[in-house]
Amino acid sequence: MNNTLAERIKQARKYAGLTQKELADKVGLSQTAVHKIECGRSASSRRTVSIALTCGVDPVWLDTGRGDMALPGGALNVGEDGVATRTYPLLARVPLITWDELAKYCGESVENFKPESRSWIPVAPKASEHTFALKVPDDSMVPEFQEGEIIVIDPMVKSSHNQFLVAREGTNRPTFKRLIDHGNIQYLKPLNDRYPMIEVKGGIHVCGVVVCKYKEYP
Repeated sequence: MNNTLAERIKQARKYAGLTQKELADKVGLSQTAVHKIECGRSASSRRTVSIALTCGVDPVWLDTGRGDMALPGGALNVGEDGVATRTYPLLARVPLITWDELAKYCGESVENFKPESRSWIPVAPKASEHTFALKVPDDSMVPEFQEGEIIVIDPMVKSSHNQFLVAREGTNRPTFKRLIDHGNIQYLKPLNDRYPMIEVKGGIHVCGVVVCKYKEYP
């Protein structure tokens, strides 16, 4: 049994097949900070949960040593519409990606959607295995969504009128807006009146529907 946080973090990192630098990059620490934790020169870390989710281990085990190391997987369920969703345990994770990564992959099939992740965040209780997350890039969706908050997007959810989604209109850069169906015309509508509503003229590719949001506090 690994009795110290340092020993457990080192075991978790090796379990995930990550180097100290790779783990540091994914959780927003320096490699030196990870090295100090694993050497026992730092008795605690405010990134314990992020480290656990990044390595795929139970945060309670990593923090206290209690219970099993491995984070149990969720059950895969197929609904009446034929879409498979995964009911996760209390804590699971989805990749947080950049808008540049999304722009590269938006339009690809879900099987080929493999952007590089910056970090990992807790997931909604029910989501498909293709779910990912983005940071809100601006204030166009206030007051409901603040710049810097994290939105969780499921590409397997079918889009419909009034839903919040991430989509690409024509060849433009993907954007986060509310979908408005008005007769045969579609619009991508911001919640902030200072931003213009976008009429969909060149076709639309929905990257995914927003299923929840997540906010971290420093």
